[in-house]
Amino acid sequence: MFDPTIYDNLKVVFEGAMYDMDLDDFVQIIQRTDRVELATMSRSFGMEAVRKQGGQVIGRILLTASLADLAAELLSQSGEQPGCGLELTFIFPIQDMERDCALAAKQMIDIWGDKVSIAQSIHMEYGKQPVKLENHLTVQFLRKLDERQIDDIPSLLEHFLLSLERLDQHFATE
Repeated sequence: MFDPTIYDNLKVVFEGAMYDMDLDDFVQIIQRTDRVELATMSRSFGMEAVRKQGGQVIGRILLTASLADLAAELLSQSGEQPGCGLELTFIFPIQDMERDCALAAKQMIDIWGDKVSIAQSIHMEYGKQPVKLENHLTVQFLRKLDERQIDDIPSLLEHFLLSLERLDQHFATE
């Protein structure tokens, strides 16, 4: 019989919880990816959503597991902690790079605390006028997740939704 891995268990819970949020009219799922990278034997699962109440900010949840994570789990390697990586990305337009990036970082720290790493990259299409800047803000969890955090997923998704709401309030365009 197949024994699901940490990644499989977390993926099922995240996927179900995200679809529940869609059914409850909080978000609209706009993208779902489920990949196995054969070159590195890694796996990733992602979902993208926007708030149904006029949301424009795209939020992405990405769960990852490497070959090292799988080996540590299946082989019960001592000294290795099996688990999955989790990162959230929020994509939204900005006008003033310095001001808007500082505001977005402050909002994410207020919501997620200091147990995460926050990175922002600014994207634009060369040659297109007027210049439109798009922020890709990533919240990365500094520790691996495993089944002990399954009960935390509803709270994590509430924070995800709050992040979408706050970013929509400040950065959504008319």
